[in-house]
Amino acid sequence: MVKRMILYHGNTEKVINEIIEKGMLLDKFKSFGDKHYLGDGFYFYNDPKQAEHWAKMKVTRSKKYFGQNWAVLKCSVTYDGEYFLDLDFREQQDFFFNEMMRLDKQLKEKELEIDKYSDAYFCNYLSRILNLVMVSKTFVYKDKHNIYPPLFSNNKSSPYVITRHFRTEKQFVIRDKRIVTHLSKVM
Repeated sequence: MVKRMILYHGNTEKVINEIIEKGMLLDKFKSFGDKHYLGDGFYFYNDPKQAEHWAKMKVTRSKKYFGQNWAVLKCSVTYDGEYFLDLDFREQQDFFFNEMMRLDKQLKEKELEIDKYSDAYFCNYLSRILNLVMVSKTFVYKDKHNIYPPLFSNNKSSPYVITRHFRTEKQFVIRDKRIVTHLSKVM
């Protein structure tokens, strides 16, 4: 089933302008490595304010980009829902973990070892075997500069005063840039 979605990417203004000028996501700006939990690809948010926040953090907290202007890219994507893994849904989470256990079992049966396992490695593995064009998940937002206290009372009472609500961010990684149908700069 064909679906459409609007996503946002925060970055330096220079990067966003280059993407707009070329009219496509550029491989030189693709994220790679173990620190990208959803694997290799182009990272987006479905919330323009979250993309703005990320872009502002990039130009104020990274020595490499410090002082540069920030911008937000708006991206329309058109994709087949069968090739999108959304790890916020229980059924897709079950699939993810079952496949993880199946791979682990196969490795043990064949007495093979993976030198370095990470979430990124497994998302890349699943994306290759399933031809996924996009993967998403909501993460608890970890911002060491704005930490909210878990307890909003100074009374020693039952755990009901402990908050279970924290900032979150839903990340999308576009693994196949051909699903991008329109790009524009919004900020």
